[in-house]
Amino acid sequence: MLHRFPPAPADATDASFLTGRDETFAKLKIESKTGKRTVLMTCHTLIFVLRGEKLLHFPEGTVKASPGEVILLRKGIYVMAEYIRDGLDFEALMIFLPGRLLSSMTLPDIKRNTNPEDRCLVFPSTTMVDSFKDGCRKYFDQRPSQFELLMPLKQQEILLLLLSGIHSEKVASFIRSAISEEQTDIDFIVNSYLLQPVTIAELAALANCSLAKFKRDFRQRYRCSPRGWINERRLAHAHMLLQNTTKPVGEIALDCGFENPSYFIRLFKKEYGHTPAAARAKIAI
Repeated sequence: MLHRFPPAPADATDASFLTGRDETFAKLKIESKTGKRTVLMTCHTLIFVLRGEKLLHFPEGTVKASPGEVILLRKGIYVMAEYIRDGLDFEALMIFLPGRLLSSMTLPDIKRNTNPEDRCLVFPSTTMVDSFKDGCRKYFDQRPSQFELLMPLKQQEILLLLLSGIHSEKVASFIRSAISEEQTDIDFIVNSYLLQPVTIAELAALANCSLAKFKRDFRQRYRCSPRGWINERRLAHAHMLLQNTTKPVGEIALDCGFENPSYFIRLFKKEYGHTPAAARAKIAI
């Protein structure tokens, strides 16, 4: 299952979010037990781990963040887990950083090459950043009456603190990469998230282009619509899993990016002329 974060819209009655009329500013995440989930981060995010450890799983390895560190995470799909120590709850403060805010920042005039696929930056915190973190954490215990006006200023404050610290070059490079208007390669985006239940609009956002441009460029490259091409390859992967595993049909549907098993079964029957269960029985015979 794919969790979208922050959700759009966030539940204004959920006290773990600081939500304005048109924007979700921050989240206080508390977990009482270890868990792992796949998350679509719909916004660039700053994360402070307050208790426990945060694990981010990438194809090339796992990044671990502990209290006393700063995490900058680009929007995208990640496998995340929380590690809880000494029986205490995991706790993390997340500050969401919309693109328009990042674009408004004045960045140091430095020349530093940044890989556009660098999605995560972790570095030690400072005393001033820790003071900001502690103050922002208190907003969840006693919410200021004008917090909708205060939070955009707090977002700017923490970015200015990070850009003024010893890791300013890394932060500036991260921001430049995050707000780059250069379109990410469609092949990379589609193949990276082929088996995730993302919408075409979400793929376009991850590719850093409009929905119309994404559809147009995709059709020029693959000579068909994005949805038709993606479904065809998801179904082929499902057919392979039916042949080579004993996973239930519903689990295979989820593994192939279909959150609705009934919809998956209809598409599979249309493509192969029989249901997944019938295909598996035929293979067994």
